[in-house]
Amino acid sequence: MSRRRARVHLRRRGLVLLVGFVLGAELLSSCGGSGGPQGAALPVHSGAGGASPTASGTSAAPTPDVSAPAAVRTVAAYFQEINDATRAGRLAVITATALEGCQTCALDVGVSRSLAQRGLHADAPAYQPSDLTAQPYAGLAATASFTLRTATVGLLDAAGRHVEDAAGVPARAATAQLTLTAGGWRIQTLRYAAGPS
Repeated sequence: MSRRRARVHLRRRGLVLLVGFVLGAELLSSCGGSGGPQGAALPVHSGAGGASPTASGTSAAPTPDVSAPAAVRTVAAYFQEINDATRAGRLAVITATALEGCQTCALDVGVSRSLAQRGLHADAPAYQPSDLTAQPYAGLAATASFTLRTATVGLLDAAGRHVEDAAGVPARAATAQLTLTAGGWRIQTLRYAAGPS
């Protein structure tokens, strides 16, 4: 029995080391580090990050897109999820677009939580980002700038009856600081200007 436990322990430890190696290799490739037996830089793919053919003709694991447009897509996907959640009356799930420590993100998610707890949902998308642009990324960091307008939306109950309106906010300048993770870009902080842009 102790031999079996020892084998299981070694297999688990080996799996943990393998996963750590793969994640480390992805981070090195995205940082411009070298990889592979000859020390050549690993390829970085554009687009959503698909499988790449290897010399043997098989597909390698997808590599996260580290380009500036990918950072822009992350910010757009973040607001899409907030809008989808508030329209569906559910809690927004932003783990694919934002890091856990983002305090402004937590406030945005709190809006969806509040509506869900009250049994309400929005009748239209409230968050309307526009003019999304990103500066060229540097290392593991990127900055995206945009204008955010929060529209006035009606709040409906489960039967679709209008309960009240949620007041909007005029368009204002906003900035997202993003960090490159093994899974791609994630929002670290969001900053909204205090007044209209």
